[in-house]
Amino acid sequence: MRHRLILVVLVAISAAGLHQLLTQAAQTVSVGGQEACPDASRVEKVERGLHIKEIMRRHQIPGMSIALIHDFRVVCAKGYGVTVKGGNRRVTPTTLFLAGSISKPVAAVGALYLVQQGKVSLDEDVNIQLKSWKVPDNEYTRQRKVTLGLLLSHAGGFTGGDFFPGYVVGKPLPSLPQILDGVPPATNAPMRVGFEPGTRWNYSGDGYLVVQQLLMDVSGQSFPEFMRKAVFEKIGMNDSTYEEPLPAVHRASAASGTLMNGELVSGGWHVNPEMAAGGLWSTPTDLAKLAVDLALSAHGEANHALTQSTAREMLTSHWKDGVVNILGTKEDPDQMGLGFFVGTQKGRFGHVGGNVAYQATLIMFAESRDGVVIMTNSDVGLAAGNALLDRIAEVYGWDYVAPPPP
Repeated sequence: MRHRLILVVLVAISAAGLHQLLTQAAQTVSVGGQEACPDASRVEKVERGLHIKEIMRRHQIPGMSIALIHDFRVVCAKGYGVTVKGGNRRVTPTTLFLAGSISKPVAAVGALYLVQQGKVSLDEDVNIQLKSWKVPDNEYTRQRKVTLGLLLSHAGGFTGGDFFPGYVVGKPLPSLPQILDGVPPATNAPMRVGFEPGTRWNYSGDGYLVVQQLLMDVSGQSFPEFMRKAVFEKIGMNDSTYEEPLPAVHRASAASGTLMNGELVSGGWHVNPEMAAGGLWSTPTDLAKLAVDLALSAHGEANHALTQSTAREMLTSHWKDGVVNILGTKEDPDQMGLGFFVGTQKGRFGHVGGNVAYQATLIMFAESRDGVVIMTNSDVGLAAGNALLDRIAEVYGWDYVAPPPP
């Protein structure tokens, strides 16, 4: 949920060295789901000082998966625990988890891909290109219209959708226009502008569903198909999908969710048709690839999905006042970029996510070339995830302590 990115110049990298760096950053770090941990000695130091299994047992967290980034490379991808409470199938680097609100900045990458192609503008009224549904005009839209840039930075005037519970597997699912209008079988209220766009910050999943509809209308594709072609294939995110319900081909790889009281979710997980806001299935390794690619693109060294100027625009602060702090520190509180929360120190950007029975976090320090992605199949997964993040930061010298989960 919350930003400014300052990239240092990467000097003295030969053409061959740069090619190797990008190849290492993009490649899958596991074979057949097996763990790959080139930096095993330091990771063992992290684990020795943390007692991960005990923390997971105490909070009834069945499984957790991490991808640790150092020097723009995934230096450790591994899983802890099991994919379902009481089961014996181990979590591996290719186990799928729901990413929660990390879905939003990933969707923002897709939106910015269309912006740099000239197919949509950050600054024009989104109703100009929306076809299947329009933002209803009201007293708040008379002077200022809703724009894509405002939606991506949570200043577009929408106030709802802080959390979507999803739908029980097998239950009727609403279409996106039904969700936007709050029409059954959708269970949410109608999504409407509640304050003058561009006048204040208000975290809103509702606004990202308007973005989802816009990308579908402009591209002429389903949202999962568009994101696969525009982002996932370009970055090598081979284990990521916005498809909801999760297709059968992916179900065997998915971790089942666990509620706060330790009970299993009926059907394994909820279905999340609110895809851009919280419907992404992914792995820490795939999300680490994205973080590294964006950091490198902002310096002009990758550009697989976004150009240098577009990546910089995404990771620059667009809103400061009133932004909720989810990854920032007292000295460097969160600001809002286009999708990611950003900070002013070390090029920090990231997001946290939560679905029913899943929690995750992504944080990247572009200047120091470090970061980590942690995903869990528990309502309270960040109880262990933040402890692990803090211990990693200590061992790797990040000078960072995560704030309490929002």
